[in-house]
Amino acid sequence: MLRINLLPVKKIKQRAAAWQQLKIFGAVFAALLVILILAFLHLSGKVSGLKTDIANLEQKKTALAEILKQIEELKQKKDAIDKQTALIENVEKSSALTAHIMDEVANVTPNERLWLTSFNQSGTALNLSGVALDNQTVAEYLDKLDGSQYISEVKLVNATLTAAQGGRSLKSFTLSCTAAMPEAEKEKEATPEGPGAATAQKN
Repeated sequence: MLRINLLPVKKIKQRAAAWQQLKIFGAVFAALLVILILAFLHLSGKVSGLKTDIANLEQKKTALAEILKQIEELKQKKDAIDKQTALIENVEKSSALTAHIMDEVANVTPNERLWLTSFNQSGTALNLSGVALDNQTVAEYLDKLDGSQYISEVKLVNATLTAAQGGRSLKSFTLSCTAAMPEAEKEKEATPEGPGAATAQKN
């Protein structure tokens, strides 16, 4: 009876199947490797682009920081100029107010009955000292000062008798008051002048 050994055939089939699986695995592995390489290249490109963007942003940040620094310096210079301008304006206003007050005091002072010995101004505070013939003259002087548009809050600080040459007694006095610019003058100073101002007011 003839016997055929089929074992080698089975082994060959098994080896062929194993080789086929190995080829499939190799193809899958190669495909995955290609995908991973492509993904790596894509991500590398993105990373490189992001690095370039970051470098550009850093340059812009540095440029903006320099611009902001220049703006801050200009702002500080402007503030300093504004303060100096305001100081000059205040000095001019104070000088104008002092001139008006001295004129007012001179106009209401009865030189034949009252004589000032001191005139002190500190800001808007005024202190006047002098001598007069009598209390009535001092009282009238206070009323005249109080009626001035540049002077207000006139108060008699003290009044005493003092001896003068010739044996005649005079009234020494000290008074305090407040200097103020009239509202009409304030509005005039606050109103811009010139053709440009007129155009602005029309608008």
